[in-house]
Amino acid sequence: MIAQLEGLVALIKDEAARNPGFAEKLNALFQPVEPIAAARPKVPAKRKDIDVPDVHVEFDARGDEGFREWLHAQPADTLKAIIRHEGFDPARRAAKWKDERKLVTFIADALRARMSRGSAFIGRTHDRDDSPAES
Repeated sequence: MIAQLEGLVALIKDEAARNPGFAEKLNALFQPVEPIAAARPKVPAKRKDIDVPDVHVEFDARGDEGFREWLHAQPADTLKAIIRHEGFDPARRAAKWKDERKLVTFIADALRARMSRGSAFIGRTHDRDDSPAES
């Protein structure tokens, strides 16, 4: 393949030496052109500077129902910012959601799940009096 390309280059070189019109066309073809603008990497649209409230504080202050009502009062941009800030959606499924009720439910459920992790061990007591006596 390399030998074929070298032969093609030699043929073009010979033709350009014998034919001035061909040489001009060849030179015009290989004139420096303006570089093509490199594709700009996708930069996410500038996110509005949203003051993300602390959902843990709000939940503790309001309880579950009050917290959900408070979330319903928040705009969708704030709800999405909460999801991003808290890392509730690493797969970014909720990023395209428009329904605020769905976002509210997602946040409340995710916060509840995060808060209940490890709760299976909280409050358990071992009855040491009922343990079998060692002999």
